[in-house]
Amino acid sequence: MFFADIIGLMLGLLSARSIDKDMARVTLAPETISPRVLGEATEPRPVPRLQENTAGPDVLAGSYLVVDLESGQMLAERDAASARPIASLTKLLTALTIVNDSGYDPERVLTVSGNAVAAGRQGAAMDLLEGEQLRVRDLLAGMLINSANDAAVALAEGTAGTEKDFAERMNETAKNLGLTETAMKNASGLDEEGHVSSARDVALMMAASWTDPQLGIYLRAAKMTVSSADGKTSHELTTTNKLLGVRADILAGKTGYTDAAGQNLAVVAEEDGAPIAAVVLGSTDRFGDMENLINWTFWAYNWTNESQ
Repeated sequence: MFFADIIGLMLGLLSARSIDKDMARVTLAPETISPRVLGEATEPRPVPRLQENTAGPDVLAGSYLVVDLESGQMLAERDAASARPIASLTKLLTALTIVNDSGYDPERVLTVSGNAVAAGRQGAAMDLLEGEQLRVRDLLAGMLINSANDAAVALAEGTAGTEKDFAERMNETAKNLGLTETAMKNASGLDEEGHVSSARDVALMMAASWTDPQLGIYLRAAKMTVSSADGKTSHELTTTNKLLGVRADILAGKTGYTDAAGQNLAVVAEEDGAPIAAVVLGSTDRFGDMENLINWTFWAYNWTNESQ
């Protein structure tokens, strides 16, 4: 029940953050969010029950996890508590640290530094220009949709002054969320000694990000256009999650890749009102692994009311 307790605590904290007021500032797709995930259950909760004897899913990833978001029950896992590099899945925790900062203002304008531009040259980017000014909300969009390293560093520096100081704040956020195997060294997820997390911790990051009204919209967006604060420069954003918009049961997701971490993917999926979080780490075929994992989960389990 430890996983369920952590999810309950985490979602309780989110519910206390004046979600209704924040909802007014973003456009969400209500049909993609089960109210029970936000702690608003008024009917018996369906629970997953294994209905097929099986050796488990066919997954290449070194570590994976599937968890039922309503009960907190782990449905499948391999080395889910093992610490390992997670590449750009780091940006989930970067985003959570940003929106939980006491000075958070989505309309605040930040200036892009040379450090941010350099980070963008090392991987995914939204092609920011040094000296360009953007609103925090648009940098969050670039970071979560495009997996932009330049946006991650710009947000980190704009929040804490330096990326190193921001990483310390990320570790505080991780502690507050009960992430026991997470240690952050940077905001983007680029390979760095000691920068690690686990499939279990990533699942918690994904659940917290997806249910946050400031962040969920970006994790569910396939495309978006954002502009600099002066409106002179636009950035076309396209999701790196190839399953989003292709599979109807995939509601949200975040990708990650580096040489050390391999291919990584975290998603929220739902079938017949049963939302799950699924994570694959260290894969050589993250999208194939994720499809196998989700297909197996919804085949092997049946969700029924506890009283049945």
